[in-house]
Amino acid sequence: MVLCVICLLLLAVRLIYPRFITKDNIVIENLPLKERKLDSAEQNSGYARKVMGADPTKPLFSFDPNTVTFSQLKDLGFGEKRAAILLKFRAKGFVFKEQEDLKKVYGINEDFYQTLKPYITIENVASKDAVVEKKPIIKAAKIIELNSADSLTLLEINGIGPSFAKRILKYKILLGGFVRADQLKEVYGFTEEMYDHIISQITVNASLIKKLNINTDDFKTINKHPYLSFELTKLIFNAKRKEPLTAEVLKSLLNDEILYSKLLPYINF
Repeated sequence: MVLCVICLLLLAVRLIYPRFITKDNIVIENLPLKERKLDSAEQNSGYARKVMGADPTKPLFSFDPNTVTFSQLKDLGFGEKRAAILLKFRAKGFVFKEQEDLKKVYGINEDFYQTLKPYITIENVASKDAVVEKKPIIKAAKIIELNSADSLTLLEINGIGPSFAKRILKYKILLGGFVRADQLKEVYGFTEEMYDHIISQITVNASLIKKLNINTDDFKTINKHPYLSFELTKLIFNAKRKEPLTAEVLKSLLNDEILYSKLLPYINF
């Protein structure tokens, strides 16, 4: 019974009390209102520099991409990597002739370029072009002697790469050396065009060749020579068992004038 009375009293208070409260009008007057809207250029500037890893609060300044320093590029927001790329780009001889040339540098996006564009000043391009367009000094080609050259020396011949240097060296060892420069055309894959390209860069000292002694060297040594087949080597050994070979006997055995002329400089009797 008491609980019911309390509940009724609370309900009455809730219904009656608001009637005794008067609403006051709230007047907003002389409040300091401040609204600042960044224009698109300012927004893009800060965002672009922040993306590029720079402090967007640092002021921008005028710069010439042809002369700007590494530290200045960092202050502009390039970061170490992009600053190094620009300087390397410039070191290779590239000259910035107009503002848009900056976009040719790897890593410079459109937003960052637009941020920097008002600050790009390019001066004295004509004088820089003159420096870039200087003709390189052409060095006289070095003359290489084939029989004394190792693989590294052969690489100094314009037109000879590592593969052909190795082939030439291997064939020279099998031959015993070159008697004539045109023997290079006997090297596997060596074309007439290649020979014409390098002939002015090479010379041959035939006195440096190593000769075979047809009467005393063993079968294996003689058979290694590229001008002698296995059958011809057998023929030579069968003949020299009867008597020492001479130039005339060898010529008769070979029965090939061209082959005899090619082989003769490599033979001792």
